[in-house]
Amino acid sequence: MNPKYLKTLSRGIAVFVLAALLFGAPLPARAVVAQLLPENASAVFTQLDLYPNIETIGVVVSGTNLSKTAQLMVRQSDDPTWHSAHPLVRIDDGRLVGSLFGLSPAASYSIKVLDGTTEISGSTTTQPDGLQFTPSVILHVNDDALPGGNGSAAAPFQTIQEGVNHAGPGTQVLVVDGIYREAVTFPASGVAGNWIQVKAEGSGAILDGSENLTGDIWTPHESKAHVWFTKIGASIRYLARDQKRFYMYDSLADLLQGRGHNNVPMNEGWYIEPSTWKLYLRSLDDPASHAWQVPRLNRAFEAASRDWFWIEGFEIRFYGGTEYGCGVCTKNASHVVIRGNRIHNLQTGIFVDWDGGENQGNDSRIEFNEVYDPPVNEWPWNAVKGSSMEGTAVVVRGHIGAIVRGNEIHHFFNGIYTGSSAALENSGIAFDADIYSNHIHHIGDDALEPEGTCINHRFRNNTIDTSFVGISLAPVTQGPTWVLRSTFTNYTGRGLKWDRNSDGIVLIYHNTSWTNASSANAMDLISPVHNAILRNNIFQSNGYAFEEVPTGSTGHDWNNDNWYTTRGSSGPHFKWENIPYNTIGELCAATGLECTGYESFPGLTNPGGGDFTLLPSSPNIDRGVVIPGINDGFAGSAPDVGAYESVLDSAIFGDVPPQLLGMDLDRASLQCRHHQRLCDESSALLP
Repeated sequence: MNPKYLKTLSRGIAVFVLAALLFGAPLPARAVVAQLLPENASAVFTQLDLYPNIETIGVVVSGTNLSKTAQLMVRQSDDPTWHSAHPLVRIDDGRLVGSLFGLSPAASYSIKVLDGTTEISGSTTTQPDGLQFTPSVILHVNDDALPGGNGSAAAPFQTIQEGVNHAGPGTQVLVVDGIYREAVTFPASGVAGNWIQVKAEGSGAILDGSENLTGDIWTPHESKAHVWFTKIGASIRYLARDQKRFYMYDSLADLLQGRGHNNVPMNEGWYIEPSTWKLYLRSLDDPASHAWQVPRLNRAFEAASRDWFWIEGFEIRFYGGTEYGCGVCTKNASHVVIRGNRIHNLQTGIFVDWDGGENQGNDSRIEFNEVYDPPVNEWPWNAVKGSSMEGTAVVVRGHIGAIVRGNEIHHFFNGIYTGSSAALENSGIAFDADIYSNHIHHIGDDALEPEGTCINHRFRNNTIDTSFVGISLAPVTQGPTWVLRSTFTNYTGRGLKWDRNSDGIVLIYHNTSWTNASSANAMDLISPVHNAILRNNIFQSNGYAFEEVPTGSTGHDWNNDNWYTTRGSSGPHFKWENIPYNTIGELCAATGLECTGYESFPGLTNPGGGDFTLLPSSPNIDRGVVIPGINDGFAGSAPDVGAYESVLDSAIFGDVPPQLLGMDLDRASLQCRHHQRLCDESSALLP
């Protein structure tokens, strides 16, 4: 039997077994199960590994003859009662993997895994919500200081690099407002609990990698109107006009013809001739009337094989000289905090990378940053996709443990990427990542993009609006990958996209997907796809509810989802394996998919105005199925379907923003503190 087919079939049976445990779904035929399980299938647990985050814990069990799934139980240390959690699932290397959700920060938990009479247990403590750091040494930096300072308040260093060069464990490099034209590297590491912290003292400490070009420096082209050039003395990978990104042509010939990538007409842009370093512009008006930001440096902060460092509070802008620009780039670095920075006008905002040993590239915390690069999201998709303009705000490609939370990412081509397209089966890349409570909007392509093994990638409570694709699963090769309680709204392409024969286990629970874009499908399967479970989701669109033209998809368990399309009787509502179905009943009868799903109008409060909570009359109130460890804290007789559970009493909490409904109050308060405009007047109502 073909090994890839066997692997896909094995995962498919794991999905059915998991669905049977959770929802009472029927198991596949006994003969098929017998092909894949050893004759003596008595499980032996040998090791329990726990990966604590702030509100979640990753759980991994090693052993021999492990079943397709196993029961997971949890209790807080002062709670005598064990609580059922979402079952674990077996991945390709034989380990059982899963996650615990809805935990309290800085709390101790006992955990056990059971398979019949086989049991293994352990305990761990979740991470604190806010990391505590009291520096033992403070070194001061001021760009207006005289050279030769010693880092004291009276004689500060002139550059951030000087401060970092003198910093050891427990040191804070405190940077006053000013413009710092430098690229900072870390020659040393901190130690456990004693970071090297580089922190802006106020709100105006700026790292700027560019020089400004202004004035009458441009020579008109001898034969082409609207084309100018000047010599800049070095290559660049990025250019901005008046602090907004300017389009880069693929060649000088394309610039002269106004021809963008994929032959898309583009009236303005730039190209640098590598043999002469002449910077050519195609501009509708005189370039001398603008200021041009020309990067001379590549990375604002860079750390390779350094640990325990913390970067907070900076504005970072206009990097990308001889290489593509990056705001904060780390490689094989552990225990990293990147917090509260405003990063813009560069190819990649934050990049966490790993190709080292097991003790490298672990434990990154990326929180409360703002990352943006306008107007790349406004250019035609075909003019950017596959070109040098295709950037990503946050790339998580480290080793073990990443928390990406509370960030605002907007006006970028791609939002958050996790995994590696170059190593699709490497389970060591980005193992266990918690991506939550991020606000991602105005994205030219994929807002969320897991790619590769994506083991225990948890995408939860994210607010995605105005993107081409809400989440792209193309492909997930192992999983489990979780998509939970997020909203995907006002997309112009599709809410969920699958491609490249994705066959890892993907669990999609309690999301709301809505668009009013013409002919947009809620979900597209561009290639055959395998092994996904969908429950309790709302999808509303004007195209197909979902469309799959290719054939060969297997191993899915989709049920109890609300699929609504405005097509009505004007066209099929579903297309599966290239066969159209006019109703969900026809789909169920032919495929076994969504036999308890429905096509009711969802009853969202005010989707056009950004409120995706449920009206009291919504058919999705109390209509969800119970999923242990996912929706245990529901109000009413059953969970609500969609991203938001109706748990807040408006008489008490007033006009709480819809992005906060369904969150616990601590997390809602956290979002208000770091994204005030999200909360407006209602922040006073939250603790």
